[in-house]
Amino acid sequence: MPKASAADIIKKAKTLGLRLTANHVYAVRAIDKRRGKPSHASHGSAPGAKPGRGASKTAFIRGFANDMPAAKVVEEAKRAGVKISKEYVYRVRALAKPSLTGQRRGFGRHALGPAATNYAGSEQRLTSLALEIGLVRASALLERVRMRMGN
Repeated sequence: MPKASAADIIKKAKTLGLRLTANHVYAVRAIDKRRGKPSHASHGSAPGAKPGRGASKTAFIRGFANDMPAAKVVEEAKRAGVKISKEYVYRVRALAKPSLTGQRRGFGRHALGPAATNYAGSEQRLTSLALEIGLVRASALLERVRMRMGN
């Protein structure tokens, strides 16, 4: 929605179950402007965009929030003329999650000791979550954790 106002984008996001602020819309547009890109909506991976050249069904699915029910994603895909199943949505989401490769399952950190913990995997998950919820929100949450720990 490159020509839409921030208010229109926020309304559209709300119908899709997303919470945006006008500042977020302006920040994304400013980043795109600095990079010389038109806007995210024209990339083909935004919700409601039909996959065409350079886009895919996977990108279409990843354009929606992970907590959005698969049935709603399939419904939006149908409206956009994209044919996908709920099972495909589940599979794409499962493959997007960080794997537990290299981690021992079923044992906590205390049972195996700190050396057995896979910190790289934890850092990757934390980074992925921060990217998903946004840097400002992630920073606020980390600050809250620091306050609880007394640092």
